[in-house]
Amino acid sequence: MNQMILLGILVIPWFLLLLLDKQRVKRFFTVGLFAALMMTIAYQVAEKMHWWTVQENVFFLTSMGATIYCLHIVITIFVFYLTYPGFILYIIVNIILDLIHGYVIVPFLAKIGLYNLYDISHFGLFLVMTTVAIILYLFQRLLDFIFEENHA
Repeated sequence: MNQMILLGILVIPWFLLLLLDKQRVKRFFTVGLFAALMMTIAYQVAEKMHWWTVQENVFFLTSMGATIYCLHIVITIFVFYLTYPGFILYIIVNIILDLIHGYVIVPFLAKIGLYNLYDISHFGLFLVMTTVAIILYLFQRLLDFIFEENHA
């Protein structure tokens, strides 16, 4: 059953992007990929610091959660699609999503045996995710500046 959940997490969110305008999705796709990179780094730090572990994963991934290569990318694109360029709205939406992730989703994943927190609290996880969100926003602003300079 867990393998079905993991495969669903890895595949299904991509179809949600079909509901959005292609040009705007394309605009935010780079920041989505950067989100995957940031989360990959976060997972590597977490492994070294013993913050959390992935207990069960899809067969071709080890210590990286399946959420990195799909859900984080798609959610990042969705959040930017719906809130950007307004920083206040962006950060409010991210705080809400990060709280849900830290206090609802992670305990559920732990309950079904996919994920465990160890040397980091739910609030610590929330802070990591919120820090990543701020970095992502700054990255998108940098991309916009670069593209504006090249098209000016």
